[in-house]
Amino acid sequence: MKTRTRFVRLGLEVLEISEREWRISDTAVMSLGEPPVRGFIRALDSMFEVTEIGRPGRRTYYRDFDAALRELRH
Repeated sequence: MKTRTRFVRLGLEVLEISEREWRISDTAVMSLGEPPVRGFIRALDSMFEVTEIGRPGRRTYYRDFDAALRELRH
């Protein structure tokens, strides 16, 4: 079984859930007991698709991972 990669970048915890998908959680609200998951990032051919919790059906696309991560930081 492959170990999932987990790291913190831009104040967000990034957990690899597959080779092309990551779950993004807010480290600041984790300690407050609020739901930490902000959304998900999925790698497509040449883009990164962002799905944000609380915005069903809305997808945004970025050319690099950090830009996609910044979308979930607010």
